[in-house]
Amino acid sequence: MVDGLLNNYMKKIIFFNLIIFSIIVISCEIFLKSFKISQLMGIDSKILTFKDGIHFLTPNSSGLVFSKRVFIDKNGNRVPKEEIKINQNENIIIIGDSVAFGNGVVEKDTFVGLMRTQLKSYNFINTSVPGYDLLHHEKNLEKIEKYNNIKKIIYFLTLNDVLRAPTIVPWNNRNQQKLEQELGFLQKIIQNKYLRNFNYYLRNKSYIFMYLKGVLTDPSSRWYTNIKIFYKENEINYLSDYLKKLRSISVQKNAELSIVILPYEYQTRFCSDKNKLIPQTLLVKQIKSLEINYFDFYKDFCKYKKPKNLFYKFDPMHLSKIGHKQVKELIINEIKF
Repeated sequence: MVDGLLNNYMKKIIFFNLIIFSIIVISCEIFLKSFKISQLMGIDSKILTFKDGIHFLTPNSSGLVFSKRVFIDKNGNRVPKEEIKINQNENIIIIGDSVAFGNGVVEKDTFVGLMRTQLKSYNFINTSVPGYDLLHHEKNLEKIEKYNNIKKIIYFLTLNDVLRAPTIVPWNNRNQQKLEQELGFLQKIIQNKYLRNFNYYLRNKSYIFMYLKGVLTDPSSRWYTNIKIFYKENEINYLSDYLKKLRSISVQKNAELSIVILPYEYQTRFCSDKNKLIPQTLLVKQIKSLEINYFDFYKDFCKYKKPKNLFYKFDPMHLSKIGHKQVKELIINEIKF
């Protein structure tokens, strides 16, 4: 009888401890979300369609991207909630990846949405797709060619565009030893297939996980280390091949082509260190050789009082709402509309 009472007592203790633990976890999740101390990541699979190994935005779809709802029109472009009517105004074509797409920011607050609001005499068409690099941009050229009456084509180039692979995972696998030298034991953890899948699941579910991951592992540093090694170890001449094709389309459409190079967050922590600019140096060299108009926003980001605020929380490259506003201002100042 005593053993039975003891067992019941232990069950009650475990039960109440679980309740207390659950309350603490839920309270922390609410606290971190309410005060925006951490933010979720992840992309709703409903907005993605795969064909021949390449992903596209699903026409007439809607889903969550970094916890913000996005809307995709019939042409596979991101738009506000209401469908954008393409009128007789001149078109501005935006090319890019998840940064230009505006992960984590509602459409009207992205730099594309802000420009659309300010420059009402143009149609802003955002063809950007999360996860795109040069491999995907090349496939997407046919889509751009379908548009007429194009005034400008603006390509927002992020440093990882040159990976030219579906994901960063193959690059990690090929260069495991070099990355381990830079990142230590953490790289081995990242490479574990099960832990990586666990990460993919939790980054769109738990604010606590994203906070601890951001504080304890510094994702910005890790991502910059990856891309720095890539630029040191590889030629990126295929960038010129893509830019030549893009320039050819712009000439064909009688449109002005501009390239905007956006920095990684980690680089803005060391604004006086030129060694952190190896990627930009190599990119600019190729762009200049083709005599294409370009703007490198690295120095402009460094002039901001707290550059970290220009980026999504614990994120290596995606812009915050403040960052999108800043980029919009820079574009308006640099490019004549």
